[in-house]
Amino acid sequence: MTEHRWGIWGALAGAALGLADTWLLGSTGVEMKIGENDATWLVASTFGFNLTVVGGLAGSLWSARERQRKDAKRIQAQQEALAASERMAFENEKLAAIGRLAAGIAHEVRNPLGVMRASAAMVQEQFPEGEDAHRACAFVVEEADRLNELIRSLLAFARPTALKPQPSTIETLVARAVALAQHPLETHDVELTRDLESLDGVQVDVDPGLVSQVLLCLLTNAAEAVGSEGHVRLEGRTDERSLYLRVADDGPGVEPANRAKLFEPFFTTKPQGTGLGLAMAAQIARAHGGSLKLIPGAGGGADGHGACFELALPWHGKVAA
Repeated sequence: MTEHRWGIWGALAGAALGLADTWLLGSTGVEMKIGENDATWLVASTFGFNLTVVGGLAGSLWSARERQRKDAKRIQAQQEALAASERMAFENEKLAAIGRLAAGIAHEVRNPLGVMRASAAMVQEQFPEGEDAHRACAFVVEEADRLNELIRSLLAFARPTALKPQPSTIETLVARAVALAQHPLETHDVELTRDLESLDGVQVDVDPGLVSQVLLCLLTNAAEAVGSEGHVRLEGRTDERSLYLRVADDGPGVEPANRAKLFEPFFTTKPQGTGLGLAMAAQIARAHGGSLKLIPGAGGGADGHGACFELALPWHGKVAA
C-alpha cells in the first residue's frame, strides 16, 4: 500500500481536478451539448477519467523516483560499509603480520639483547667516567634499552586491547595524563592551558589507564612539536552521545601529504620515533567505541595554525554526584 499511495493520491487529485474543471466551465456559462442533448456528465466523466489516469501516472512516477532515490542511498551506504569492512580486514591482517613479527623479534632478539646490555653495564663499571671505553659502554646500554622499548611497543601494539572499564571523571583522567606529561612539558618549556569547565562532573565508562595513555601521547607529541615557549591547549565538550577532548598546539602543524598516514604503524616524522604512538592511541580509541582524528585548521595558533587532535568517546549523560 505504501508503494502505491502516490499513484492513488494522484488519481484522486486528477478526478477532483476533472470535476472542478467541469464545474468551472458550467459556472462561466459554457453550454455542453451534443446536438440538443445535455452532455455535462459526459464532459465531466471524460475530464475526470483522463485526469485520473494522468494523475495516477504522475503519482506512480513520483513514487518510482522516491524509491530509486532510497535505493541509491541504500547502495551507497552498502558500498561505504563494504569499503569500511575491507579497510578493517586490511588493518586486522596488518596487525596479525605485526604480531607475528613482534613475537619473532621478542623470541630471537630480546634474550641476547638482555645479555649484551648486562655485559656492557658490567664492563662499564671497570672504567672511570670520562674515558672513551666508559662512554662506549654507556652508549651500548642506551641503545639496548631503546631497542628493548621498541620490542615492547611492538608487542603492546600487536596484542589485542583488553579493556578494564570503570566509571571515571574527566578531571581524574586529565589530571593523570597531565602529571605523566609534566616532564616533556617542562623540558620543552611549554605552557599548557585547560578549558574543561563544561566537563565538570562528567563521567565516562572507560579504561582510565588506557585513556590517560592516549592523552599522554597527544600532550607529549604537542610538546615536542611546538618546541620552546610554545602553547598547548586541552579542551573538551559533549553532545547527546559523545564526549570530545581536543589537544591543540601552535606548532608547525601536519603537512597535508602526511595526514592520511598519521595513524599508520611505523609512520613518524621524528628522528628517534617508532611510529607506534598515534597508531596505538587510535587503536585504544576504537576499542572504546570511539575515534581519534586530526582536525585540520583547528590548531592553537593564529587562524587555526598548528595541529589539533580530537579524541571522541561514547557518553551516556552520566554526571558524578
